[in-house]
Amino acid sequence: MKIIYKLILSIYFVISITACVEKERKKEKFTILGQISGFPDGTKFYLRNLATDAVFDSTTVENNSFKFEGHLSSPPEQIWLNATVDKKFIYTNLLIGNDNITVKGDISDFPWNVNIRGSKTQEDFNYSQSLTKENNIKRNSLVQTFMNLPQEKQREIGAGIWKKIRTIDSATQISRINYIKSHPNTYISIIELGYLKNQLPKDTIQKIFKNYTPEIKESKYAKVVEVFLRENIAKIGDKFHDFEGINQKGEKVKFSNIRGEYTLLDFTAAYCGPCIKAADELVEINKEYSDSLKIVSFTQDPKKDVWLKSLERDKVTWNSIWDGKGRYSETSIKYGIQGIPTFVLINPEGTIIDKWTGYSKGNLISKIEKKIIAQNNSYK
Repeated sequence: MKIIYKLILSIYFVISITACVEKERKKEKFTILGQISGFPDGTKFYLRNLATDAVFDSTTVENNSFKFEGHLSSPPEQIWLNATVDKKFIYTNLLIGNDNITVKGDISDFPWNVNIRGSKTQEDFNYSQSLTKENNIKRNSLVQTFMNLPQEKQREIGAGIWKKIRTIDSATQISRINYIKSHPNTYISIIELGYLKNQLPKDTIQKIFKNYTPEIKESKYAKVVEVFLRENIAKIGDKFHDFEGINQKGEKVKFSNIRGEYTLLDFTAAYCGPCIKAADELVEINKEYSDSLKIVSFTQDPKKDVWLKSLERDKVTWNSIWDGKGRYSETSIKYGIQGIPTFVLINPEGTIIDKWTGYSKGNLISKIEKKIIAQNNSYK
């Protein structure tokens, strides 16, 4: 009887501790206090998650201040803090957890000279940004100079401007790589390695990755690098990578079981502007080429309700697959998705015959027609 009693007490103790931990986690929240000048009262500031491209909170400036308060479920997160004043887009970048953050500065300090404090990850980010700040300012100035040129002068003068920009980009990349190698205990280091992984030999990435702390290695950002090192990242000429998820009907599906004779694999997300623009053309392709081509979409939306609402908006009737892991899904990593929309065209043998990122009107139909006709001619 005593043994049973002790067992019950032990179970109760474990349940109580677990409940307390969960309660504490729920209490975790972030606050962002802004003390700013130059912004008119009523100016709206927004928080945009860079991983999902979704605005998840907004607030209003009053008496040179603003306040955000909320909870980040998977910290630290890369966030854009932005506003628009006189049609000018004003922003700065955050890398924070559920911390108390202060943002101080004048409107003229955005984006490079804003004083942001209160988070260890933000302090690390600030330092990494300081190493490339001057290059970034020069680059932005050159891009703006190019954009302000009359169209007839862009070809004549533009080549020299872009040559300077490429020189700056090379120097910036060296600085970023040096930071990555010398800071194995920071989140910004692993994030940067994820961005630059295609620019380095795999053995170099492996050496860098080994030096990261256990905490960093367990993060979602490390997953991008880990999968990259482990897998063959899909490129033109490779066989497709198989994957699973649920479709909009709630069915568990496997890509290899639903692909068609030809398949257009569409990597997309609800808040991606170019993805939304591509939707009408995808609907048209689905109607016109249904005999020979199947569209399968893979969403990078981490939230199920957001994904499902976007399907109604975009009139998606083909299989759309969701796994809830967003841009950190192994599927996205295996296909080497750096931006969206990304399209992967697969032939009847399961070979990738084209892969491209971005959308412009008519581009989808044109590419599909050319590739399928060319492929069919090669069989004759």
